Amino acid sequence: MKSKKEILKTRVSELEETVKKLQQPQVKERYLDAFEVKSRFNISDSTLWRYRKEKKIPYTTFGNKFLYPESFFSKSLKEKMVNSHLL
Repeated sequence: MKSKKEILKTRVSELEETVKKLQQPQVKERYLDAFEVKSRFNISDSTLWRYRKEKKIPYTTFGNKFLYPESFFSKSLKEKMVNSHLL
């Protein structure tokens, strides 16, 4: 059986972990609609549809609207960038 002192130490450790997690910056994902994706990458409706169908890009729906995580495109572009280690 644990003593009160051990129980308190355990609880304090748990609370410290919780505080550390809460202090980490929360990254909010930004989503692009189809118009923004097509404009940025100069692609057509059919190309965007094909990418969704072939599961080449992640997406979610909100009502009748398709939304695409901006982080996917940023990550993909950085991976293809020449000399990306300079960033």
